[in-house]
Amino acid sequence: MPDPTPSLPPADQLRHAELRLAAHVDNTPLAVTEWDHESRLMRWNDQAERLFGWTAAEVLGLHSSEVPFIPEENRTLTLRMTADAASGRLPRSVVTVANLTKSGGVVWCEWYSSVLYDANGRMVSVLSLALDVTARRAAAEALEVSEARTRAALDGAKMLAWDLDLIANKWRTTVDIPDFYGIPAGPDYTNPELALHAVHPDDVPAVLAGRARAVETGAPMRYEFRGRATAADGGPRWFSTRGQVLRDAAGAPVRIVAVTTDVTERKRAEEERETLNRQLQDAQRWESLGVLAGGVAHDFNNILTVVLGSAGLARRGLPTGSPAAGYLDQIEQACRRAADVSRQMLAYSGRTLGTGTRTDLAALVREAAPLLEIPTAHAPPRFDLGANLPAIQADPAQVRQVLVNLVTNAAEAIPPTGGRIVVRTHADEISEGASDGGFQLAPPPGRYVVLTVTDTGPGMTPDVRARMFDPFFTTKFAGRGLGLAAVLGIVRTHKGGLYVATAPGQGTSVSVYWPACADAAPAPARGPVRARPAVAALVIDDEMFVREVTASALQEIGFAAVLAADGPTGLDLFQKHRDAIKIAVIDVMMPGMTGDQVLDALRVLAPTLPAILMSGFTDRRVLKTGHGTRTEFLQKPFHPEDLMALVQRLL
Repeated sequence: MPDPTPSLPPADQLRHAELRLAAHVDNTPLAVTEWDHESRLMRWNDQAERLFGWTAAEVLGLHSSEVPFIPEENRTLTLRMTADAASGRLPRSVVTVANLTKSGGVVWCEWYSSVLYDANGRMVSVLSLALDVTARRAAAEALEVSEARTRAALDGAKMLAWDLDLIANKWRTTVDIPDFYGIPAGPDYTNPELALHAVHPDDVPAVLAGRARAVETGAPMRYEFRGRATAADGGPRWFSTRGQVLRDAAGAPVRIVAVTTDVTERKRAEEERETLNRQLQDAQRWESLGVLAGGVAHDFNNILTVVLGSAGLARRGLPTGSPAAGYLDQIEQACRRAADVSRQMLAYSGRTLGTGTRTDLAALVREAAPLLEIPTAHAPPRFDLGANLPAIQADPAQVRQVLVNLVTNAAEAIPPTGGRIVVRTHADEISEGASDGGFQLAPPPGRYVVLTVTDTGPGMTPDVRARMFDPFFTTKFAGRGLGLAAVLGIVRTHKGGLYVATAPGQGTSVSVYWPACADAAPAPARGPVRARPAVAALVIDDEMFVREVTASALQEIGFAAVLAADGPTGLDLFQKHRDAIKIAVIDVMMPGMTGDQVLDALRVLAPTLPAILMSGFTDRRVLKTGHGTRTEFLQKPFHPEDLMALVQRLL
């Protein structure tokens, strides 16, 4: 429809134009206001009335400082903006403020203002358009609160949510990358390539491969990695990422949304659980081996006792120069080698004598020095032995076995070009929790005397160190025996500790922690014991041939033997021959009443009766032997001369 106004006079055309403009102004969704050069309201459209509630008659002519829809707290801002507009400093502006309604409500408006100046630069009027953004602002605030809650929940759960735009190669995260990963701030971490600086260099390929696999296959994205920054204790920080690739209508990947979680505590718990499982498996293996070794050693040592004892007694009856002596030598040597294997089995299984005698460790090391002179060694051991060390309660023979095994192992590690082996003893104290890490065998809290053997050999890799105490494991050649495995068993039996410090190229240091005696005083020297004439000896053993060999050895030194096959029979015989019996020789492991129980019963009847407990297997029984107890322990198998020497010492 053609516009009729061009045919009208100019004045009418102007009036029609104003009417059309007024109609548009009243119909717009914007509240339209106009202010004169004195900042008095001169236009108020229908939308302004609908938005704020006041009619044009109520507000037209009011100064900006008087209009009711401007809150008191915004008056200063309004006056400043008006002054800036009048001076020409603010010809146009956009501001979002709260306004009042006639009904007492609050409406948030986005105000767009422009200033009209005359030819001289003086303000003529200001046109202001107001858009109601209350709903939009409420939605934004709700979104911000929701995001804040999400961030708080993610932060509490040690999670980082992120959105990677594959097209723009940018990503957004709920937490700052430096804060989450503990890395320095600075680079633009919205760049995914730079964000990879938070990942441990060795794990970057795994992260990229995990993302690529999800993009290519459409499968859920799952991968774990270590962070570049370490945890507070210096250990690695572990993270787990779970996410999904989003695609457009054509199936092309456009973004990845995912959550990365700090799983360091979970990883450590898994490692601790794995360690505990290994320890449980080791304990079960030790228990099974102990049962097997104990049964085998008991029978084996009894057989060897008969063979070795019979050979020794046969030798005493041979005429000088008899050719049979050489054969007896071979029998005795073979028995001793077999007995050594049996002792190592028992040591490894931890089923040897529970306690030993009060021992000076430094003095024992000095006495054992000749045993440590290994002909093939490329470096003789040096000694750094502490003075006035506390005494330890240990079996001297087993301590010597530990020392010889450790020095032999160190000597084999020294290259032909030479090196250094140092044997050191010193006192130490383990406090609560101090032995949690680094120990091969953690000692309980307490005071210890430490035997350390250090070499300057090539050291061990982590794999070799992990297996160094396994039976028959060696880096030399097969069939080396129990060696360090026996060391572990002996130390375990004595309730001590083992600490190994080694690394490739840095040598090896093995420290054995022997529990100090409760009084922590040095071991006293043992004085001579004068022998007394013997009359009869009580021999109690469930093996007939062992009883006979033992009796024969005792008869060689003038004793009449009173023999019993079990504890109750032995006690009855002691009652009948109390005056004649001057010493008791008792097997520890017997069915029914064990040897230590028999000895306790004998001591009720005769508190000062000397006694010898003998066994090849004690099943971890704690036997009170040594100085002041009038009791000695004799390891099966034994040579008759060993038994005779013990009897002479006790009497």
